[in-house]
Amino acid sequence: MARNGVKVDTVAEVVETPMLRSSIAVLDDALDRVSALDFEIPNPFVNHAPMACEALAALGLDSVIDEWVERYETLMGEAVPPITPSWAPGFDWKELLGDYRLLPEWMGYFGQAVDEEGWQAVIEVWVPRLMPGLVAALFHGVIRTSHAVRALEVADTEARRAELTRALGNWAVWFAPGQPVDEGAGCDDPQRSALHAAAHGARCYVADPSIFNLHGVTGAMAVHLLAGHLAPPDARAAVIQLQAEHRTLYRDVTPIAAAGEGYWNDQTVRDASKSYDAHQIKLVEACMGGLRLTGDPGFSRAAEMVTSSTD
Repeated sequence: MARNGVKVDTVAEVVETPMLRSSIAVLDDALDRVSALDFEIPNPFVNHAPMACEALAALGLDSVIDEWVERYETLMGEAVPPITPSWAPGFDWKELLGDYRLLPEWMGYFGQAVDEEGWQAVIEVWVPRLMPGLVAALFHGVIRTSHAVRALEVADTEARRAELTRALGNWAVWFAPGQPVDEGAGCDDPQRSALHAAAHGARCYVADPSIFNLHGVTGAMAVHLLAGHLAPPDARAAVIQLQAEHRTLYRDVTPIAAAGEGYWNDQTVRDASKSYDAHQIKLVEACMGGLRLTGDPGFSRAAEMVTSSTD
């Protein structure tokens, strides 16, 4: 299937098999267990568990998901549950963004909207509204949302819908305006432009492997995925925001040179799966996808870099 000129794989085009149904059940069970976990408040941490589990599923590593879940369950407690908000129709949503106290209401709102309108419609409306806060919480709003959306592309289940409502709810309460954008910036092909940004980010990460530079890669791949679900003007606006954030994030980094076609080292997947480090598995999975779509060697180098790190 082609979206905005970029060929992407969609499980919706694949006939469901008993193996696929089993894989769906594995991730659903994991999301039921980890989506509503969180660290004790107040804390500076993000629940990476559902994102990591979805990335493991995308890599075909269903067999290790349960062990990852067990480790998360020992580190975190129960998060706040969603509640039905008292907001009237047509509420001033801009005034309610960025207030962590409203997380239960935001999750309740998105849960109701997804049930009534469908997750695709909610994404089409709300991702553009939240995209000016792309970099908030180090891109985790857009990253968690993209993992939930990709899971829903495979199967529209209650567990995956619940994860999407938590992802959007967190993005709403983390919201803070990011860098000003260049209104005159050109972006004829949003998904391809997002891939270009991700590849540049991967080469910057290899040059300077910081946790901040890592999230510029996974954040860009998240924008790439979500852009395929947006109206063209909104997809372009999302990528222009991404480019603005990358200009600031990577302004002092000289990326490694990109020469020749990239290769893939399967050992990076094995190493990441054994690390129990969500950042490793998420970056490796993102780099595998980026390399498949572009051939840029920065992706394979970044995957090797993150799995060889001892930090």
